[in-house]
Amino acid sequence: MMEDDNKNRSCPLLITNMNIMNSSTKLYSISAVSFCLLISLLPCGASAQVVGFPASKTALELRRNVFEQGRKSDQPFANFRLFMKYQLPAGQEGAVHLGQHIKLNLLSGNHVMSIEHEHLDRQAGRLFAMVDGREMMKMSLPVKQTSQYQSTQEEASSLFSMDGDYTVSARFLTEGNGTLFAKCMAEGKWSPNAKALFIRDGRLVFDIGWLGAVSGGPKVNDGKLHHVVLHVRNGDVELFLDGQSVGKKRSFMAEDENDHVFKIGASAQDFGFDWEGGDLQQILFWKGGLRHLALSKLIQDESIDKIKVQPGFDWQAATLKETFNGDGVPGYPVALRVEGPVRIEEAWVQPLVETDHAQLMADWDDETMEVGRKLYHSLCVTCHGTAQTPGSLPTALKFHEGAFKNGKDPYGMFQTLSLGYGLMVPQGQYTRAEKYAVIQYIRENLIKPHNSDQYFEVDAPYLTSLPRPLKTLRESEAVTERRDNQYELMDFGPALMWTYQVNGAEKISEWNIAQKGINIRLNPGDGGVSKGRAWMVYDEDTMRVAAAYSGDAFTDWRGIAFDGSHGTHTRIKGDVAFINSDASAWKHPSQDTWEDQRIVGRDGRQFGPLPKDWLHYKGLYYHEDKTVIRYTVGNTMILEKPGVFDYGSSPIFVRTFNVAPHSQSLVSRIAPDLDELAVSVRGASGVTTRRFGGFVELLIPAGASDQHFNVLIAKTDEDTLKGLEAAIPVEDLEMFTRGGEPRFDQKVIHTQGVQGNSDEPFAVDVLTVPDALANPWESWMRLGGFDFFPDNPDRAAVCTWMGDVWLVDGVAGDLKDLRWRRICSGLFQPLGLKIHEGVIYVTCRDQIARLHDFNGDQEIDYVESFNNDAQVTEHFHEFAMGLQVDQSGNFYYAKSARHAKTALVPHHGTLLRVSSDGSRTDIVANGFRAANGVCLNPDGTWIVTDQEGHWNPKNRINYVKEGGFYGNMFGYHDVKDSSDEAMEQPLCWITNGFDRSPAELLWATEPAQWGPLNGVLLNLSYGYGKIYTVPHELIQGQAQGGMCELPISQFPTGVMRGRFHPENGQLYGAGMFAWAGTQHQAGGFYRIRYTGKPAYMPIALEAIETGMRITFSDPLDKEFTENVTHYKIQTWSLKRTANYGSRHYDERELVVKSAVLSQDRRTLFLEIPEIHPTWGMEMRCELKGAAGNEPVTRVIHNSIHHLGKGLF
Repeated sequence: MMEDDNKNRSCPLLITNMNIMNSSTKLYSISAVSFCLLISLLPCGASAQVVGFPASKTALELRRNVFEQGRKSDQPFANFRLFMKYQLPAGQEGAVHLGQHIKLNLLSGNHVMSIEHEHLDRQAGRLFAMVDGREMMKMSLPVKQTSQYQSTQEEASSLFSMDGDYTVSARFLTEGNGTLFAKCMAEGKWSPNAKALFIRDGRLVFDIGWLGAVSGGPKVNDGKLHHVVLHVRNGDVELFLDGQSVGKKRSFMAEDENDHVFKIGASAQDFGFDWEGGDLQQILFWKGGLRHLALSKLIQDESIDKIKVQPGFDWQAATLKETFNGDGVPGYPVALRVEGPVRIEEAWVQPLVETDHAQLMADWDDETMEVGRKLYHSLCVTCHGTAQTPGSLPTALKFHEGAFKNGKDPYGMFQTLSLGYGLMVPQGQYTRAEKYAVIQYIRENLIKPHNSDQYFEVDAPYLTSLPRPLKTLRESEAVTERRDNQYELMDFGPALMWTYQVNGAEKISEWNIAQKGINIRLNPGDGGVSKGRAWMVYDEDTMRVAAAYSGDAFTDWRGIAFDGSHGTHTRIKGDVAFINSDASAWKHPSQDTWEDQRIVGRDGRQFGPLPKDWLHYKGLYYHEDKTVIRYTVGNTMILEKPGVFDYGSSPIFVRTFNVAPHSQSLVSRIAPDLDELAVSVRGASGVTTRRFGGFVELLIPAGASDQHFNVLIAKTDEDTLKGLEAAIPVEDLEMFTRGGEPRFDQKVIHTQGVQGNSDEPFAVDVLTVPDALANPWESWMRLGGFDFFPDNPDRAAVCTWMGDVWLVDGVAGDLKDLRWRRICSGLFQPLGLKIHEGVIYVTCRDQIARLHDFNGDQEIDYVESFNNDAQVTEHFHEFAMGLQVDQSGNFYYAKSARHAKTALVPHHGTLLRVSSDGSRTDIVANGFRAANGVCLNPDGTWIVTDQEGHWNPKNRINYVKEGGFYGNMFGYHDVKDSSDEAMEQPLCWITNGFDRSPAELLWATEPAQWGPLNGVLLNLSYGYGKIYTVPHELIQGQAQGGMCELPISQFPTGVMRGRFHPENGQLYGAGMFAWAGTQHQAGGFYRIRYTGKPAYMPIALEAIETGMRITFSDPLDKEFTENVTHYKIQTWSLKRTANYGSRHYDERELVVKSAVLSQDRRTLFLEIPEIHPTWGMEMRCELKGAAGNEPVTRVIHNSIHHLGKGLF
């Protein structure tokens, strides 16, 4: 029933002016116009905060019925709309109460009432009422108090008399000290007759200035909730804590001073001190004090209703809550109550939200349609496609023919765009209006003409049903809604290694892309490379300057690590001065040839580095805001620094060279031969240029000493450029290779970790990450890898996907003071980090980087290219994942394949090994789709995970054999046989509902201190933010087994990398959210502590001809465990094809005939007569510990390739 059903009913018009008194008794004059509800307001309390809108529900599903079981709501609500259809007999009185302070008197008769109540942090609230479809009342509510309060002197005298009988109640929790309440000078020092109840050294103290103090009881700064009562009667003081008397003092009283005020959370500037380190929730004050019975009930913490004596002052702390299970906006909750003989026919509440959904739909027109068209074709079309052109992501909904999974109405589509729900990356870069513009375009151009069954008609009832907007929030929405995208805000440092297309070509054959680009800012200034005005893009593979450009725009910000788009890559923007072709910048010095010797990809383009005896990129030096590149041409070492000289309308691009002695002449193509482009050389004798074969060539004669010179390139005439040569000095670049002043100002960011619950088998401690708003560079803290320093285990190094490396100190102990220091920036999407022999190595898409700090200032001065053999293409999906080192010093990482496309280069979809000296890269195995990291086994072999997709019916865990093929027919290999028998089989196939995206595995071996789980294999989950044990066995050389989830809560972000701490032996995990997953926090760092309590986790799994044998970490109860009704087993098969994934086939329930527990009560044998090899099996086990714990459920997902002949 909508609220306008009775809109034609007549209603008496009551106009009134009201005085509203809050807890400080200040007066607010409220004028209510057109109002047929009589409103009574009692003294108000205090409060605090705002958050965004979540919800995977229809508008109707957001409603919560109220008053079904009684006259009170079962919980308080914040920022809500109350709808009520009611009947009140004539001559009777009825009312609706919103908390303790607002009473709405109801009109008699049959009416439909709608009330909107909103109260956000640090803002005036709003109360809006309609009766029978007519606006009847609109008024403002006072700004809530914060965690401190101070009365006036008049209020202190009238409300807070403390020189007679009085009772004060306080509820709080804290880990600090400070004042609960005081009566003292408004400002200044502690004075005679001042009074305060405070916590000192963890214990309660009630002090009267210059008279003495009462104290006692245990420490209360333990982080737990406490209730204290201070009772004064006939001059005698007694202090009660949690129902017990903890201190008394007779004849302990002093006269109040007229200039004193009553304070909460504060005292005098030199005494008691402000409240800190906790939550001060409530202060109640009874002037005149409570008598025995009421006092007794208060001491026992009974409710005010039972005490039956209302306090003269009721202060509630500023506690914001979200009361709709994630569907609403945090605010100050109020309980709802109906008074009187009111018959309620229908009553519900619905959250008020941040978006005016109905209005944005009502605003659809040709202009919004065009906005939606541009947005769809700039991003969405890549994955979703059109009716004419399919998208690149098979799992993305084809709007022109598919069925919606999460609501086909515009409101449901808006939620999917905003939150993703694991179906897509949330599109936070768009405003609400832009989202609805895209929805309009999709509906009218893709769904309505091609897929009409999925077209949802928007009508008036639908618009009326939508959640209504917060009006006080909307007033500032234009300012606060859209913050620039995080990647645009971030300071990447002076250079960013990335893939850059430098020309505007649309045809693949015409693209000019620096696959391993180094984009260097040339002009000075703050904000890093993206905030510059002039740039040069180098290419590590060819050592060319791919492009030089200038202007207001750095790039188009496309690509999965920026805007989350699939099938796109980044292009430079601005005014391009020159572009060099995708070929070597230097002629082969010994072979005297320009012929390209790079790998030829399957599409005819060339990829990867040139042979090292021709060109070899060595690394990048950082010196304050300067960047120097080091590389070799043949055996000749070259240092090069790019720069710019501002002159007129066209910048002059400067390349400064320091060339080491060399016995052969060198030739470099430094620019295209264009009439508008001038080139000049100044410096070393004999170095010249010539225009030849379509290029401007740099000619460097052989020389026995260093040659230092500048090359100037600009869109100007030769004479002008020549005249400016002397204004630009030639520099000795060696001075920039030893480290300079800190780039990051040696800033240390402090965060405090959060200890987990040690009452469970595993406690999860949070190592709080300084997110983008908490660090001065607005670094997007999506963590890609980490490791500990062996010589300083209290320190870790952490890399982020956006190119940073950070040091974190304080990781080993109580985590109370974590110290984060940024030491490096600008790396190419690092997703692995290893500390080897005390040095940090980082896996990037372009290289394994080795980091050096030359001057000891804890910032990286040289990013050495330890190995840059990686064959990089522009495809978004070819992540470089993980980094491990074997006992011989060899490095391992996994290289993903192209998504839904045939591999172009040999490295696509491989496990790679880099020799200990970095000189060589070998392919260990291939046929992977997206192997997220590497696990080194104790025997020197490897395990990698892989993700569901084409030729992968489900996610899989792979024991890797050298030379093995792992099933992806799109990979770069010569396998033609697509049968299942032609590939290596996984340890197990993992169904999506169990783990939608497995990440890296690791063994709980030394130094692990995980009790009975030591020696167990573990798997981390990017997709669900979980950790699993991986019990398994080897039969006939084939690994088989399964996974079981640890009994811990999901992490708020995907977890990809894990390592056991070398000293405390606990597991640490780090990860991020970047592509499809359910856990959307940007990044996180965690410690998972084994507490010693029984976990009942499967640690070994055997499939034999008569059943399954499962070994658990802890002893089980024999009688309970051997009850066969506690087990449910299901099997299924899959089909591996070129299609994306597979559904379950041949699902079967298997009967457990008997269950037998071993003598040590840890190994369970389930007799299963119909057991058989199977792609997938689920074993759901209800277990009970031998110690008599409550039953627990453990679910194992596993695969069986062979049945063993083991005996029990």
